[in-house]
Amino acid sequence: MFKRFMRSNAVQITIGWLVAAYMTLVKYTTRWEVERADHVQEIIDNGKGVIALVWHSRFMMLTSAWKKEYQLPYVLVSRSRDGAIVTHTSHFLGLKTIRGSAKKAAKGDLAAKAKGGAKASMDIVTALENDGCIVVTPDGPRGPRQRLGDGPIRLARLTGAPLMPCTFAVRNRKQFDSWDKLVLPLPFGKGKIIWGTPVMVPANADERKIEHIRERIEDEMNIFLADADRAMGHDPVQAADK
Repeated sequence: MFKRFMRSNAVQITIGWLVAAYMTLVKYTTRWEVERADHVQEIIDNGKGVIALVWHSRFMMLTSAWKKEYQLPYVLVSRSRDGAIVTHTSHFLGLKTIRGSAKKAAKGDLAAKAKGGAKASMDIVTALENDGCIVVTPDGPRGPRQRLGDGPIRLARLTGAPLMPCTFAVRNRKQFDSWDKLVLPLPFGKGKIIWGTPVMVPANADERKIEHIRERIEDEMNIFLADADRAMGHDPVQAADK
């Protein structure tokens, strides 16, 4: 009964609107402190396509780091039921969505796949070529928590777009006992945004190089997430076992 109720398009649209309204409330009522913005400003200022990385547990805060004058964000969304709600939420926030996964899109030759009709692959290529920002939760939709898959790195190698990690934390929050330790930010508090180091993946990167880049980005994102949580008065969330 509940699953049938949640599959209703009207219900999904309503939930999407409520989540979007709540995210907007949090964005504008939180006193945000931003660190390392200078590390990504050049990437943002050049207006070219970019791949942003955000841990799944903090997706309720992702719009708080982005301004309208930046590249148009495209959120990469899974094809699950939850993905349908995220799609509606994104649309109410003025964001574009692409249904698919970075891992699947990055397998093989992306351009060839696009010509062959793989819609997610084609949409990703088009968005990046049109100077958009692809937002990926690299540990979603089901984990393991705070573990970076190699899909975004391969996507960056194939498209030439830089990877741009970002982490979030808030003082006032509700944390759930879900696989990702989902954080529901509460309005009218303090928050911290820490930008990671942008990474360009060489077109000739081999498997060893890809793994090295993957580990480096994953480690930095988890270090900065722990720093942000401590600054907001919380114990850090540990990444899931590999």
